[in-house]
Amino acid sequence: MPNQNQPLVYFFAKSNFGDDQPDFIKIDYSTDLLNRLTTLQTGNEAPIREIGVIPFETEDEAREEEERIHSRFGAFRARGEWFYATPRIIQYIQNYAVQHTELLTEDMPTEMEDSSEILFGEQLAERRNATNITQEELATRVGCTRGYISFLENNRGTPGQSIYTKLVELFGEFSESITEVRQIELFGEFLDPTTETKFNNLLAVEMVGGRWISEDTAIDTFIEVIKELGIEKVKKLDLLVNGIPLIADCAYDGKAQREVQTETQTFYVVSGTNTITKKRILDDIANRLNVNMTVFANLRA
Repeated sequence: MPNQNQPLVYFFAKSNFGDDQPDFIKIDYSTDLLNRLTTLQTGNEAPIREIGVIPFETEDEAREEEERIHSRFGAFRARGEWFYATPRIIQYIQNYAVQHTELLTEDMPTEMEDSSEILFGEQLAERRNATNITQEELATRVGCTRGYISFLENNRGTPGQSIYTKLVELFGEFSESITEVRQIELFGEFLDPTTETKFNNLLAVEMVGGRWISEDTAIDTFIEVIKELGIEKVKKLDLLVNGIPLIADCAYDGKAQREVQTETQTFYVVSGTNTITKKRILDDIANRLNVNMTVFANLRA
């Protein structure tokens, strides 16, 4: 049985709508995850669940990592240790955190005895030992800690995608592709690898009141923000992009535009710009309309 008091940076998700897509993520560290979750859930109607941890050997290491992550994602802080569940934060968890852990049970459930986690942990330990690599050496090679490797080899969860990819580069493919299955279980359709997901979106906008607009692609986000501001109002600004009106009444030959239908009219919005340009345009629109909104571009970790 691995150390139940092992220092961990943890990621707890909370959905205000009771679905699989988190609205907020708590990033903190603890040596007693069960007690921490129980305390947080008390008096909180929205269900809170663990979606990933990063194991360490000492509390100082965990504390330093927590502070580093807080600094990295400070722009997305909602309050205290709670952050908005932006694509960038979800991507970070997907890439680096140990997922689908069994920390909140005393014993491994019977139905997990033949699961991919156990198979993976056994394979990892076997291959590492066969190549005479210590846990510390392996951790250095793949960019994690010795505690992380020990955690995996004790069958406590599956590695993040980035760590898993580096392990495959060292040892070859494992018997099962563990991460995609577990990610879908953790995040539902939010991480469905068969469709274009929010992780493909490099643009997100925080509107007045803290509401986020973050569609499947940058252009979809761009258009939704314009519609939210009022497409007719934005059109009156007479902005030119790529030599044509940002919002036109007709399609222009040889120009990338997206047709947008409203109840009374059809508009054509310029779509042939990169993400940084879309951010600049939205920032300019916000300034001209005196709207308090924040545009985030390139949200990938």
